[in-house]
Amino acid sequence: MIREASATIRITYPSEDEADIVCRSIFPETETSIKYRSKVKLIRNGKSITLIFESRDTTALRAAINSYLSWLILLRDIYRILERQK
Repeated sequence: MIREASATIRITYPSEDEADIVCRSIFPETETSIKYRSKVKLIRNGKSITLIFESRDTTALRAAINSYLSWLILLRDIYRILERQK
């Protein structure tokens, strides 16, 4: 893939458990993104998750970032609901 645009986002979670759950939940999406205009690499280090985006153009970069941020927000909300039910 020709890389024209890139971005890196690092998110630190309150616990390693939450970071692990989020990482395992979102990882399958990084495998399918290789076929499209953007590629995403996911790295987990303790309580932090780093997303590295590489895209053919800025429009594809923006779309990929928006998608992943939406999924991360959804996962955070689900995690909090489940934690309250414990």
